[in-house]
Amino acid sequence: MKNNTKIIFFLSLIRSISVLSISVGIYIFSLYYVEIINSLQRKEYLIWNKCTRYTRSKAFNDSLKEGWNSEVLEVKLDEYLKKACSDKPKRWKFQ
Repeated sequence: MKNNTKIIFFLSLIRSISVLSISVGIYIFSLYYVEIINSLQRKEYLIWNKCTRYTRSKAFNDSLKEGWNSEVLEVKLDEYLKKACSDKPKRWKFQ
């Protein structure tokens, strides 16, 4: 009986540690998710993405200042994007 109790105890201990290690692994992955995804993306894409965000915000701010309607905003947005940013590069390093 005594030997059987020890085996059951160690098996339950191993199961508990494995469940905890999976939970810790998921938690650590969630902490570094953004860094992991950014490391898989090309640098050209990240630069292009920042450029488009800046250009869109600039076009939207100009539309608020000058009172453009939505059709004019779409046209100006395309002009701003063509002027400031290049064509969209591939996103992932492995493409």
